[in-house]
Amino acid sequence: MNELERRIEKALSGDAPTFVRTMPRGTIGKVRVRQAFNSFVTLGLVVGLALGAFNLLSAAPRASYGSGSWQSVAPPGGELPSPQGAADGINDSTVDPPSSDTAGEDTRAVSVNSSDPYTDQIAGQELYLVTQKHVVAHGHVRGIEWSLAAYDTRRFAEYLGGPCADLFVGDMGDYGGIVLCLHTNETPSNAQFALAGFGNNSDPMAGPITGYAGLVGSQVSTVELRLADGTTSELRLFDAPSGIDARYFSVFVDEATAGTIVALGSDGTAVDRERLCVGEAPEAPNNIGCGHGLLGLSSIVTSDPFGG
Repeated sequence: MNELERRIEKALSGDAPTFVRTMPRGTIGKVRVRQAFNSFVTLGLVVGLALGAFNLLSAAPRASYGSGSWQSVAPPGGELPSPQGAADGINDSTVDPPSSDTAGEDTRAVSVNSSDPYTDQIAGQELYLVTQKHVVAHGHVRGIEWSLAAYDTRRFAEYLGGPCADLFVGDMGDYGGIVLCLHTNETPSNAQFALAGFGNNSDPMAGPITGYAGLVGSQVSTVELRLADGTTSELRLFDAPSGIDARYFSVFVDEATAGTIVALGSDGTAVDRERLCVGEAPEAPNNIGCGHGLLGLSSIVTSDPFGG
């Protein structure tokens, strides 16, 4: 820039008008309020997302999950439906034919009808379910309903993935039940046998109920109940629908029955075994669960069996 250009620039800048525009009254306050509102909205969204994630991760069956060979929970709340059971009630067992295929099943929560065999299906179960829960056997013990359900899981929280089972006692599962899986922190990765026991003495009309449920892999051909008095009986294995790689069994016995359940291969040799772990009925009418492969024990509130 030469001397002439500098003089022209100086003259122009000195003569150029200056415009000053003031903001309307209260503009700064409005800006501050808007900034504070946006901050609260952002904070609310963050809190909402955090609570939503917590609730989603908390959506699991009503059992108190955690590996362990023995668990105990308080008895069901409210009055048990009457008459649920009667002393010396009829014992029976009915097998539900498995559906042909589980591919593409909707694993979200489904409604539960008390006139049908019970399955414990709740919102959020799609986090761990690969298939729906399919009742493979159901019946009565001392006049009280029971249901045995089969399903497959993926790795999530306490679930390590693979076939699992629910044994629930009572219409709508109101006496509680047990959850067991073939693969848990207590079983090897190549496990072929899982067994868990359930004990309940909540209903004085029915008396103590002791039941066992289990599932076996492809290497197991038969399962035997061997009582301490020398009596041996073969337990029926229930097939699961295609897509659930296990077979299932259940048996109810008298209180304090001693013995062993043995899984046998095709050559008759023992693949695995587990003792009957439920002893005398508890002094307090708690639900108790024990066994190898036990994942959870449930006590269902029964004061309103049709209310969630």
